[in-house]
Amino acid sequence: MTVNIRLHAVQAAFRACPARFRAFVGGRGAGKSWIGTYDLIRRAKPRRLYTVAAPTYTMLRDATLRSFLDHVRRLHYLLDWKQTDHCAVLGNGAEVLFRSADDPERLRGPNISGLLFDEAGGIAKEAWDIGIGCLREGGEAGWAAATTTPKGKANWTWAVFAQDTADARLFRAKTQDNPFNPPDFADTLRRQYTSAFARQEIDAEFLDAGGLLAKREWFPILPAAPACSRHVRAWDFAATEKAVAGTDPDYTAGVLWGDRGGGRWAILDVVRARVQDVTLETLLKTTTAADASRHGNVSTVLEQEPGSAGANYARYLLRVLTGYVAHAQPSTGDKVQRAMPMLAQAEAGNIALAPGRWNTPFLDEVSAFPEGEHDDQVDAAGLGFSRIASAGGSRILI
Repeated sequence: MTVNIRLHAVQAAFRACPARFRAFVGGRGAGKSWIGTYDLIRRAKPRRLYTVAAPTYTMLRDATLRSFLDHVRRLHYLLDWKQTDHCAVLGNGAEVLFRSADDPERLRGPNISGLLFDEAGGIAKEAWDIGIGCLREGGEAGWAAATTTPKGKANWTWAVFAQDTADARLFRAKTQDNPFNPPDFADTLRRQYTSAFARQEIDAEFLDAGGLLAKREWFPILPAAPACSRHVRAWDFAATEKAVAGTDPDYTAGVLWGDRGGGRWAILDVVRARVQDVTLETLLKTTTAADASRHGNVSTVLEQEPGSAGANYARYLLRVLTGYVAHAQPSTGDKVQRAMPMLAQAEAGNIALAPGRWNTPFLDEVSAFPEGEHDDQVDAAGLGFSRIASAGGSRILI
């Protein structure tokens, strides 16, 4: 049974729920980490052991742990923080272990009295199964809670919590249900998302994944290439250089954008190739030269992978493009978040395609995103759109 309730009453209802397994599903900024960590602190029994987990250590450190420490310090309830063990000792002697769930096997360990999964939709079902198997401290059955933004009905959180069972209960709150958010926060997000993605990320709805993020009809094909004032070619590079037996390897994709003016844009061309078929340096050089010959001043944007290796490789490719306007942009956020501004504008009718043989492969990929086998063209298109739709920004001439 799903309970729709405003945030100021969620915590009380969440804590009072008799079900052993409970989930708080909320939109972005709905207060999920706040509710989950506060609930654990309130329910922690003296000298018992508890575990808090998040999909990655970075998410655990930057969100979950910050919410927890904010609570216990404000309540003057933190007795000790053991940095080496990532363990907090509460005022009543209860211990809380903080763990990353990126490797489910690491959750095997001592018996515990309670378990909290923060952003559970990004955690593997295997981790949940292993974690709840530890809920047996002191001869008592423990409890488990999950907080998450919904990740679709294919995600395990839907199967576990969204059904009306004696063991599990689901509570839901929208982004706008949190009175501590800025007044226009939810509306600002909604303008940047497609309508379906907003239902998931803001209204906290579980949706079927297929065909919800983008539709083919959002990208009409023009009779001819339109006149454009500015041009940007963005590149997404294949993750692997050689095909592995039995797999369909990634592509390197370069998407050319044009600014039509008046808040309208066009995708003018897509270059797509597997790098084992042609060297990346040759592909970059020939495509960039052709763009310059056809359109004059074209800005080239290269995806820069995280870390020093990604930065060094981006610098090398920028040197390959000596003489052209080129820029390396680090990847931030997940693929869906990066594509969302482009998809939102497409749904609003502000993006069109120039005619070309690349139209069908592009439309096939974008309509299957993010569940499709490939997303190289969408990644490149999202990167290029963020560049051409911005008010300006620095450009690097190599």
